[in-house]
Amino acid sequence: MRLFYRGENFDANFYYHAGVDIDNSFLLISETKKKTLLVPKLNERFARAKFRGQVLHFVNPFDILQKYIKGKTVFVDFCSLNAIMVKKLQKICKLVDTSEELMEGRAIKNISEIDKIKQAVIHTREMFASLDFKSAKTEQDVAKQLLIKTIEMGLESAFEPIVSTDKNTAYPHSKPTNKKLGSFVLVDYGVKYQHYCSDMTRCFVLDGDRKKNQEYEKLKNVQQCICDEMPELKFGKEVTDLAHKLMKKAGFPDMIHSIGHGIGLEVHEFPRFGKKSVDIIKKTTMAIEPAFYTSKYGMRYENVIYFDGKKARIL
Repeated sequence: MRLFYRGENFDANFYYHAGVDIDNSFLLISETKKKTLLVPKLNERFARAKFRGQVLHFVNPFDILQKYIKGKTVFVDFCSLNAIMVKKLQKICKLVDTSEELMEGRAIKNISEIDKIKQAVIHTREMFASLDFKSAKTEQDVAKQLLIKTIEMGLESAFEPIVSTDKNTAYPHSKPTNKKLGSFVLVDYGVKYQHYCSDMTRCFVLDGDRKKNQEYEKLKNVQQCICDEMPELKFGKEVTDLAHKLMKKAGFPDMIHSIGHGIGLEVHEFPRFGKKSVDIIKKTTMAIEPAFYTSKYGMRYENVIYFDGKKARIL
């Protein structure tokens, strides 16, 4: 028996297996793959209209859960359960954490998922192209433009915009401040399209500085080389090894963060790119972000890439 819980916030594993996003709900999947959705009364009508399976409404969910899981071994995602929930469940069943397995299962993307991620990327690219640095006076102004555009497009932010200028770009996750825009701006942002995320970073050399433009082109080239050589790679760690070699060859300092991360229903998911990662990269979507940071400024170039096993392409 599998049990998924969606509390107040979106839960990727719940949505992936339920096919619907309904707050404060439980999804049970039996050994025969039968799905039962437990929802509060206020969500019952919506659940019956959208969910493919049995729908039960509850006042106290544990009154119903006991009938299904009492005395059984239940596979759950510990990442989605708080301590109180775990304590209550452990009184009626044996819990087994399958969070790692669930993440692995979501790493491989089907055609529908890839298309949704691509749509999120297309919208993000449009937002970047619409940025008006003449009217924007501060980092916060640029962030505001992105957020307003997101609402106008009927989308949702995948994460809060990262906007930094000049020396602030030296900090990878710098939050937008009221600092006036200088000659160089870094923007990192993504949106959700039907729950699937994008993640892109672009740098804008506003004064045409030749050195910075050359460095930016080198970063783009590093990313393209990673794409070109990806068919020869299998694991996340091999992408990391290649990235470090390419960055060194380009004359850049060692990266202080990973070369990238998997992306889908969450901004950060499998595959991982640690130095020891044996996550398989075939048929996954990933955000690849070669970058460098000095005491004076930092620079990053990030795109979402899909690798089908034969060719890596930027979405």
